[in-house]
Amino acid sequence: MNIAFTLWEDDAQGEGHNPTVNALNKINPVPVVSRVNEKGMAEAVFRLPFYTMAVLIANARTASGDKSEGPTHEYYVTADVVSKHIQKASPNVNVVNPSHNPEPPRKRELPKGNTPSPTKPKITPAPEKPKPKSDSPKFPVTIGGKKADDSKGKILSAEFVDNNGNKLHSSKVGTIVRIKIVAKEMKDKKVKVKIWEEDNFTWTNDMIFEKDCVLIGDNNYINNVQLTKQMFDKAKDGGSDNARQDYFIEVIHNDTSVTSAVMPVSIDAKPTEVESGNSAAMVKKTKLKFDKVVGLGKEAILYITSEIATEITVDKNGKITSYPDYGGYNGMNEYKEGNKIYTKKLANGKSAFPLYKMYIYRGNKTGEAVKKLKQDIENKTHENAEATVLTVARHAQTNNKDYASYGPIPPNTTNTLYRVRYMQAWNHAGKESFRYRFVDNTTSNLKPVTDFKKEVSSGAMTLGSRSSISIDPWKSKDLIGCLGIRNSNGENHSSYAGEIGDLSASNYKFVYHALNNYLESIIPELTGVYGRRGYSSNGKIVVKASEYKDEIKVYALVNPLPEINNCKCNELKNDGRKEYYDSFGTKVINYVATHTSANKFKGLYMIAQRRQENGFSLKTPLNNPMNIKGSGDAGKKSMSTHETYDGKYQARVESFANFTSEEAGFNGYIELLKKNFPDAYTALTDNSKTIENFVVGLEDTGKKGAYATGEPKNGLTGPQQYKKAVKDNFVSTLKDYKKILECKLCKTKNEKEKIEIQKDIELLNQLK
Repeated sequence: MNIAFTLWEDDAQGEGHNPTVNALNKINPVPVVSRVNEKGMAEAVFRLPFYTMAVLIANARTASGDKSEGPTHEYYVTADVVSKHIQKASPNVNVVNPSHNPEPPRKRELPKGNTPSPTKPKITPAPEKPKPKSDSPKFPVTIGGKKADDSKGKILSAEFVDNNGNKLHSSKVGTIVRIKIVAKEMKDKKVKVKIWEEDNFTWTNDMIFEKDCVLIGDNNYINNVQLTKQMFDKAKDGGSDNARQDYFIEVIHNDTSVTSAVMPVSIDAKPTEVESGNSAAMVKKTKLKFDKVVGLGKEAILYITSEIATEITVDKNGKITSYPDYGGYNGMNEYKEGNKIYTKKLANGKSAFPLYKMYIYRGNKTGEAVKKLKQDIENKTHENAEATVLTVARHAQTNNKDYASYGPIPPNTTNTLYRVRYMQAWNHAGKESFRYRFVDNTTSNLKPVTDFKKEVSSGAMTLGSRSSISIDPWKSKDLIGCLGIRNSNGENHSSYAGEIGDLSASNYKFVYHALNNYLESIIPELTGVYGRRGYSSNGKIVVKASEYKDEIKVYALVNPLPEINNCKCNELKNDGRKEYYDSFGTKVINYVATHTSANKFKGLYMIAQRRQENGFSLKTPLNNPMNIKGSGDAGKKSMSTHETYDGKYQARVESFANFTSEEAGFNGYIELLKKNFPDAYTALTDNSKTIENFVVGLEDTGKKGAYATGEPKNGLTGPQQYKKAVKDNFVSTLKDYKKILECKLCKTKNEKEKIEIQKDIELLNQLK
């Protein structure tokens, strides 16, 4: 935080300060700025001899009732929080007046006459500068900038962005920027957009840009706004304004004014880079503090993560030396992320897997365990989890390729948590057991019954289209889509190790009782879930009666397994379009991005037109992708074509441009648009234009007629048919690109890539 210090000479009576009396007594014309240090202090030093006007100012005026300033002057300092308009004043400090000469004793003489007091000159105040509306809502552009919301909630934000729509935190003179305005229910509304230069010292604002525009939807852009030298010079007020200025945007609709906060603009420095991650200047969300759960809690969550607990190890040649778990072959020889191996094919045809960590969250009251978990996920920590971390097997006996039938437990989110219940059931061999199971949070699974002792054998145990998702004592090779509790070395857990040697029908349930008793010792809330609170047993392994009277909810959150791709990607038709988009599509999108300030996906207009001209062919006749006529850099050649003349669609032989490369052919097309079809080219460079503007520019407003013609039919002329075909291609292409990006977003595990893909999806959604 910056503090601006100003030194004043005090002519007010008494100890207080009177801003009106002292208005002309400012000693330093430019405030001394200091930053608040780590102790919360900001300091400034004033050297009075340096301020040659200090004594003159102090002696120029006297306090009311005083004859002279006397042997000392009273000075005080005001401290202003820069950009916050918060001011505090210090007490007075007496400083010796070096110009003071004591008055001689009065002579006893009568006055020779009355001398009139001098007339004060009349001061004409300077005209007030224009300024933003006092109640304008504000949105931060830089750290420490002003912020206040639009009370009507219509204009949501305004900010400076680059050509790709990325927010700018600083810039320099000469840069061309864009202004992004996000609005709600403001389509076709007229707004006035202004850019102001804010002076943090004088608290004045210089308007340097003004434009009226019509909003086209929720996301709006004003392109080609150049931060010119003339703007910079206009806003100079002296001091630091000569090298660096702070600009902000104001958007006005009727009586509503929305302003951004400041963006630094320098005369020649490079734009500053904003570091990612947390910094001292970034606002951090306050963490909630929770009390430790002692005894019986009111809620719990089992968090089954994709964090490896026990790894697959290999030697220097990549040969497996140890693995804690294995199951059905998943079709992969190996899958790695970073230095972690998540699966590797074994010599016996199975797949080796690591073991994973399961964290436990408990709450003293309903909802607290969920809050703990969400806070830890947000902060990428497990500080609110219990000390005991379980080691689990997460794969399956057969299907490890997806989360379908017999596969691993399907992942979910904090908004779709699974419920945990307790249920009596029999396996395929008729062996009875009592298990904790993951189920959907439905009344069919958690069926209300009058006698809660009957819950253990009531209701269903489904999870989506699957059943029998239980907590078991097995390795993945014996799991049918369930969760296995294991020792960290992959061996049987000590809780049931003494029972698992006897899997007879009579002893089978005691294996589970032993495991469940251990789980209940570290997660007591399990004894209160549906089915468990009404059950007890005094057999070989005792199952104690629950101390809970009311049902307790225990949830489960399951992370995806890294090697399983759960993305339901809608594959494109296998007709060459994917290769076409990768080739020509990439080229034209890059052209728009590098040659204009418009949405780069305006390139889809050209992709749609080329589809009409040459389909999805990667190689085109004469290296002429858009079938332009005339002469190219390799001359011209005659080719057969179909055109509509005098209302008739007919075959003809005409001269087409021949090019040495497809790159030359594309450049020839661009030059043709600029020269003969300027409205079509404008549609590629102006975000307010649509595909309709593009095809109208091709067919209706060309300087030498239509670009091409289709076959007249269904009441449409040849040019109308061509326009319809290109527009239909655009709709199809837009759908394809959305599918491609949504699939990429699902598949990527790189956070930076996700952010970039999300930005591209937003740009696609802005296309019209």
